[in-house]
Amino acid sequence: MAHPDPPPESRPDPERARRTTQRMLWAAAALTAVVGVFLLADVAGESAQYGGLAWTGVALAAISIAALLAIDVACAVGRLALNQPLVGKFTVFQATTVLLVVAIGADILIPARDTGSLALLLPWGITYWLHHVIPAKKE
Repeated sequence: MAHPDPPPESRPDPERARRTTQRMLWAAAALTAVVGVFLLADVAGESAQYGGLAWTGVALAAISIAALLAIDVACAVGRLALNQPLVGKFTVFQATTVLLVVAIGADILIPARDTGSLALLLPWGITYWLHHVIPAKKE
């Protein structure tokens, strides 16, 4: 006995799924930018007491946050995909994981700001979820 087709309103809509994914990637980019703004505000207010190690942390955290932001935006506009390989089997999503760890590690070097980059876990968590929801393209 053949199963009847589901009603049209319950069928998956690929265009709606694409728009939702795009909005979530934009949200991750916005959250990443907010964390970057908080880092800049902290640095502007406390930079007089920074030494060489702290400035190294600021530079590494800033570069990592900027790279995370660029990746989120590139994915949102369709230039990159989270499951896209960069080198061998190393994917864009795995690169974001490395950048997240670098940003959190570098944040420890900045005085009075040893957990600030943990806020990056929220936007990274969005990309983690999307990475595991969006099917990998068959080659």
